Amino acid sequence: MADWKKRFSCSYRFMRVSRATGAEVERLRNIRTGGTLEFNQDSDYETGTIDYTGELSLGADLLRVYLDAEFQDGTSESVALGTFIVSAPRRDKVGAVATGSARLSGRLREVAEDEFDGPVTVPAGTNAVSYAVGLLRSAGLEVVADPSDFKLSSTWALGLDDSGGGMSKRLGAVNRLLDLAGFSPARCDGMGRVILSRYVEPADRPVALTLEEGASARFENSAVDERDIDDVANVVHAVYETAEETVIGTAVDADPASEFSTVSRGWRKAKSYTFSDLPAGSTQGERQAAADAKAAELLRTQASSIRRVTVTHVHAPVSVGDAVSVAWPSARIEGKFAIRKRTLTLVGGCPMELEVRRYER
Repeated sequence: MADWKKRFSCSYRFMRVSRATGAEVERLRNIRTGGTLEFNQDSDYETGTIDYTGELSLGADLLRVYLDAEFQDGTSESVALGTFIVSAPRRDKVGAVATGSARLSGRLREVAEDEFDGPVTVPAGTNAVSYAVGLLRSAGLEVVADPSDFKLSSTWALGLDDSGGGMSKRLGAVNRLLDLAGFSPARCDGMGRVILSRYVEPADRPVALTLEEGASARFENSAVDERDIDDVANVVHAVYETAEETVIGTAVDADPASEFSTVSRGWRKAKSYTFSDLPAGSTQGERQAAADAKAAELLRTQASSIRRVTVTHVHAPVSVGDAVSVAWPSARIEGKFAIRKRTLTLVGGCPMELEVRRYER
């Protein structure tokens, strides 16, 4: 495996991928360098833009982007940066040369914009992750999922408008099922496969990248450092609601030593989170305790300010959600963060602008 801390030169390959077979069928040589790819934890799927000369017409096929890196020690590595739907190509005629640009969307767009044709009933006792896998595979996507034994405690109805308590979009239903099972939202890898993985708190994730200042630093000596305190809550409700029962868990930060508590702030700022299932427990008391525990877990996040740092680094094999260790004493930025947003520019070095964040109390 390549050592991405070492210097490298890079080029890009753009491959046409058959939607029917998944095979790479053609190298596209008219796509220009300089495009961008964006991976955002708060978006359903990755996006991007590319520029090209001549024409770009892929029909239903997909575009896969590779980074080919050559290191000074003679080693090399190819990395699939993403597999995309190409849409809205635009051509501009300038003299005898036609140029254009096109938008890219990750494959999860296919299910983010797909609605159920009618109500779908999911019985109590259904394995939530297995059912989510089935929803994705039936849409033609390849899925790799962590195992899970979590089962629904009540019947679900999909294919309804969200305002009625259902989930009309296929990806919305998938991500709600995953959340119940303790999984992160669905994401795609570079080959376009959907990855379903169990959620791990950022503090417990292994460090995927270290940003340490000094002679060997691979990031720019400038950053945006901000602390967001506007949205900090001191009361959280976890609302579990089914046709048979509603359980509301409550957690309140009333600690005088807490900067944003009801005592320190002098007023309540509340947030509610709704779940279309019942909390764990065979009795009402056990379910109430589980709901209160969930509210307390959510409060630990919501009662914290958000520290965001944006910095540009040469390409490294990291993903949204990965943990990053920062050792930058001259900028007074140190500690462990998680990647929220990653934007690649397809030029030399494949620089990536990283927005990393953590919750601070």
